[in-house]
Amino acid sequence: MSDTDTLFAPLEGVDPARPGDPFSRLRYQYGQLLGAEDFAAEQRYHLLRERLLTATLHGHGTVWGLRIKAREVADPPGLQLICEPGLAVDALGRLIHVEQEVCLDITGLALSPFWKDLSPPEGMPDARRAHVVLSYRACLDGQVPAIAPPCSDSGEALGYSRVLDRWRLCLAAEAPADPHALARDWTAREPKGDLRAQLLDFILSPPAAVARFWSNGDEAPLLLATIDLAPVGDPAELTKLVGKPDNAVRALLPDVQTVASIATGLRMVGAAGPAPFQLLGATAASDAAAVTITADLSAAAAEKSLGAASVRVLRFDAATGWVEPVVKSRNAKDEAIVIVLDEAWTAPTTWQLVLAGGGAAPVLDAHGAPLAGRAGDPLPPTGQGRDAVLIASFTP
Repeated sequence: MSDTDTLFAPLEGVDPARPGDPFSRLRYQYGQLLGAEDFAAEQRYHLLRERLLTATLHGHGTVWGLRIKAREVADPPGLQLICEPGLAVDALGRLIHVEQEVCLDITGLALSPFWKDLSPPEGMPDARRAHVVLSYRACLDGQVPAIAPPCSDSGEALGYSRVLDRWRLCLAAEAPADPHALARDWTAREPKGDLRAQLLDFILSPPAAVARFWSNGDEAPLLLATIDLAPVGDPAELTKLVGKPDNAVRALLPDVQTVASIATGLRMVGAAGPAPFQLLGATAASDAAAVTITADLSAAAAEKSLGAASVRVLRFDAATGWVEPVVKSRNAKDEAIVIVLDEAWTAPTTWQLVLAGGGAAPVLDAHGAPLAGRAGDPLPPTGQGRDAVLIASFTP
């Protein structure tokens, strides 16, 4: 367990915000007599509403940080698990903030009674698997003089003036339930109907026991990582790590901006960086000798990247379909590509411009970045390109 218990007075298994009622609040009036329980009820109302909304609208899991890693000590030989600082939300909507690096010494774990509770991972009969678990804990702090009840001893004349939201980090033989019963799992449902019908069915099915958000219920521990361990020596005096801590087993809780950025391919945070290299538009002009296509870009293109596979023009023929005219030249000019076709258009013509953003020959900008599609398209992941296709009509 972490050193939280040595720093504060823990309220083991007790959450002072529960039980409470997130749907009942105090009504103040002039001359009203208020006691400690009234102020406590006022706090519980706000705390439980915040937790209810956090859990049901956002979910639970790691918000950031809390990476579990191993550290070996040479002299004397030792093995430590390190939990980095971070923030998480448990299934009851409670914020868990680990403000500093935490160390769990597991050097002699193979000698402890806890070792017998551990099960071997599949295919590793000599090893044992443990689970790194983070839980919410409320602790008391700030002892101050208090009015003691009649006939009480002197120790009751002191009281704690603060409740601190803290945590407990420990190893467990079994993984906590995940997803927690309070967290509905969209991916576990069998799809029925269109997306709106599925969402309707999902929303109309409430959590299994919603009152557990504000009543005295069980804990909601979060699984951070699993570790595989093996004893060292005969008899075992030390413990060694098999592989690395597996952080991939934890629940994740990305922020809304990150989800929006992933969904749209656009940067949602802060000032925009350099403009992406994209096709802005294109125009066609025809004279008696040739057709000239001008493709406007957001940045200058690298001349050497403009080849037959990367820059193509097609024309629609009513009799044969799409045909590809002979191209006389493809040249970069300022922030444009000028394509000259070996034909003239004298009648209304439907044409198509295709610029490659990937494959064997993408169009590149002066810095070597590939074309990222048309302006307004979702941006591809960093380092990847996207083809740009434009279909337009030419009128003489």
